[in-house]
Amino acid sequence: MIDAYHGRRTAAAAILAAAMAVAAGSLAGTVARAAEFPVKPLRVIVPFAPGGNTSFVMRVVAQPLEQHLGQPIVIDHRSGAQGLVGLQIGTQASPDGYTIALSDSASVIAPAMMDKPPFDVLRDFAPVGLLIEQPYYMAVGAAVPANTLAEFIAHAQANPGKLNFGSGGAINQVVQEVFFALAKLRMTHIAYRGTAPLMTGLLGNEVQVTVSGPGSIIPQVRAGKLKALAVTTLKRGSELPDVPTLDEQGFKGFEVRGWYGLLAPAGTPRAAIARLNTELNRALTAGPAPALLRDRGFEPAPVSPDAFGKLLRTDLVRWSEAIRKYNIRQLN
Repeated sequence: MIDAYHGRRTAAAAILAAAMAVAAGSLAGTVARAAEFPVKPLRVIVPFAPGGNTSFVMRVVAQPLEQHLGQPIVIDHRSGAQGLVGLQIGTQASPDGYTIALSDSASVIAPAMMDKPPFDVLRDFAPVGLLIEQPYYMAVGAAVPANTLAEFIAHAQANPGKLNFGSGGAINQVVQEVFFALAKLRMTHIAYRGTAPLMTGLLGNEVQVTVSGPGSIIPQVRAGKLKALAVTTLKRGSELPDVPTLDEQGFKGFEVRGWYGLLAPAGTPRAAIARLNTELNRALTAGPAPALLRDRGFEPAPVSPDAFGKLLRTDLVRWSEAIRKYNIRQLN
């Protein structure tokens, strides 16, 4: 009996050792795969037309990010429906970390403006990290007979329904709809497939006013082609310090800050997200990218995936309430 017992114990020990070896090998393989990521090129879907703010920011950040990750980054522009077309493509990508989507605040706002939204940002995406935060500027074309916000409001009130305002994304539309309702202005909304075509429309007087990010507004103001009337933050922007805030001009507490961030399809491995976040934050804090971004009025915003997720949830609540209150609907 003793020999039989020892025989069974030896066999059991051998089986256990074999099982542990398999488990260890599996774990080692998982760790190795995580450490190896990425092993092929990555694709970033930019859901707006080339040449706009999102395109500029992504190109600036992509160069150091490629160096840190050791793989090429393909920027894939998929515009339409104020950012929703590209973002929906992002939700359908394989959740392996190799396809991510750039989004601005439209990822939260636009679906709340639709009866049947194509995705739920909190359910269908995993936050990777922020790229930048930014103020917005309200600007008018050179042909508009107004040099201050008060003069523009007076001009618009004297011409109800005759002026157009433009947007290149959902956040731009919502901010303007809310502001113009508060200012009791009646204008027609024209939606564009991103910031670049919006600027073309504004410079060509197809629309007379917009609220947009500094990357598109500042160069045109410096060139004398646009007039900036207000900035949407409580503090004046460092690049255009002579432009007063909305708060200073009688709209107390009216503050909006925008952001660009990277989102991965839901189910993307945490290890891949952690690697992307680490290298993204590295690109935003060292090398030439931070200075290039700040020169255009963007503030690099390195944060953790969890912090970005918290921002998404906060914006969802804030803007959904505004959309319901003012009955704002999306124009494709």
